[in-house]
Amino acid sequence: MTTRPAAHAWPGRVRLFLGGQAVSLLGDGLALLVVPLLALELSSSPVVSGISAATVTIGYLCVGVPAGVLVDRFGPWRVLVAMDALRACLFAALYALTVTDHLTVPLLLALGVLAGASHVFFETAVTVAVKDLCADHVLLRANSVLEVSNQLALILGPVTVGALAATVGLNAALLVNAITFLVSLASVLAVSSLRSAAPAPVSPLRIRYIWREFRDGLRYLLSMRVLVVLTALQMVVNFGLAVEKLLFFYAKDTLGLAASLVSVVVAAGGVGGLVGALTAPWLGSRLGHVVVFTGGVVICGVATAAMSSARTWPVLAAANAVYLWALVAASLVNRTQRQLMVRADMLGRVTSTVKLLFLAVDPIGVVVAGTLTLALGGDPRFVFLGAGTLVAGAAIVAWYSGLRAYRRAATSTLR
Repeated sequence: MTTRPAAHAWPGRVRLFLGGQAVSLLGDGLALLVVPLLALELSSSPVVSGISAATVTIGYLCVGVPAGVLVDRFGPWRVLVAMDALRACLFAALYALTVTDHLTVPLLLALGVLAGASHVFFETAVTVAVKDLCADHVLLRANSVLEVSNQLALILGPVTVGALAATVGLNAALLVNAITFLVSLASVLAVSSLRSAAPAPVSPLRIRYIWREFRDGLRYLLSMRVLVVLTALQMVVNFGLAVEKLLFFYAKDTLGLAASLVSVVVAAGGVGGLVGALTAPWLGSRLGHVVVFTGGVVICGVATAAMSSARTWPVLAAANAVYLWALVAASLVNRTQRQLMVRADMLGRVTSTVKLLFLAVDPIGVVVAGTLTLALGGDPRFVFLGAGTLVAGAAIVAWYSGLRAYRRAATSTLR
């Protein structure tokens, strides 16, 4: 009788891959701040600033459809190698342009959007690569390690940019960013060479077939009731929780908090997100992925509604910490559940399709939340209350619409 390996026994190739991705995520954290700061140095336009800060979202809107198709067609490892190499070249080019004073706003935006598009391919490929590399029983833990690295990068990235800007100059962050992607590239090449499976042969792909293969992935998604319910619930969540974009306005303008206290509120959310990434594997193994996801969404809604009653910064900070703890934990188990349920040859397309649907409703939610706040005289309290109630209610409806039937389903049944 075979014995399942201990949960803590990571194969060397998995540790190498996760370590490389941790460095790559630090690069993403650097880019999060350095590109908008460069845009502000070149132009004081709010439009330019907004575009520079939304390069990944723009990238998804531009290449979200072909990203999943190409990852499924060429395999995740080829895409990871190509995208790491491309991102290293892009940020090295940005560095060269800044030190030679040849960087312009159009060049910055063009290279930034191209980097954002390459991030879309890379992020889709990572989801498939993790499933390819890890046994089912450690998938959630591997995703948790990546999310912990991501949360830390969101903290360390801006701090590193600030330190570099204050010492050797902002452009040095671009060079460091390029180096992080080279480190990731080296780890991906090493891991792909250690894999026992030979690279799958690639058949020619014609442009006119991309849309057809994307539709095949969409039909596959729609054929699985539990995936449809999970995706629909996540779309409602993204729509309702877009109200979080008003958190800065609520803290500063409505509650009158000083900038230092606003930072504390935001930092509390970061701590909550980190705890969510750390506790998701423990919760998922004991309660089940579907229970953790549904319960996490309910807690997100309750925490968002609780923000409406905040009158002091400790209450708002605590609500934000609980909100992001539940959101990160729910997102992690939801991602893992998709990896377990979806066939390997469809996972890239399903991943990119779901991400596109999530992103499509987010700006709508932002506009609705902002418009309602203006209609209420600039007070967002009732908007937070309504959004939280909507999200928690949607989770309860989804639970009784099909999710509870899967709460104890075995992985083999869900596939």
